[in-house]
Amino acid sequence: MLVASGIEFKDFILALGKADGIVLRKGSAGTASKPAVYQVLARQQLAALTHEDMYAWGSHAWADWQEDGQGKPPASLDADVAALLDHRGALGPLPALRSRFLAFSHDDGWYLKLLYAAWDDVAALLADAIPPSLGTLDMDALQQGGDGYWLQNGALQVERKTHDIDSVLNRRL
Repeated sequence: MLVASGIEFKDFILALGKADGIVLRKGSAGTASKPAVYQVLARQQLAALTHEDMYAWGSHAWADWQEDGQGKPPASLDADVAALLDHRGALGPLPALRSRFLAFSHDDGWYLKLLYAAWDDVAALLADAIPPSLGTLDMDALQQGGDGYWLQNGALQVERKTHDIDSVLNRRL
């Protein structure tokens, strides 16, 4: 799992080029009596999301998917997949979708919790998403997960690991 601030959905577009699409939940997770609404989007529809004000959605979740071998999204977009997209715990990407990423975001770019299937996918994502002017991450150290990091003005500083993005940003900005 990776927790970050500063990575928006648009930063995933290159990494999602290998996916056939995403399952997307806009807004809150919903409840048992009023389930959240999900959309299945094909790869061709993803670029359009970069023009939407995803920050205004508040929270959203998505998982990438690979087609079922017949050019269709997996048939198993049922209650089990919906429950996984609503889940906030330490589950990995969704096997039913053959996904590489499962992402929970609040205020697009503010808070991202990313669960992933393979570290190489995350390393490629970060290489594309982080401009060199911010600084360079030690990918081996990041993979070990011992510390958090703050990148700014070309410098890397160790930061405590936390889900409390507000406390980090308030201290740093």
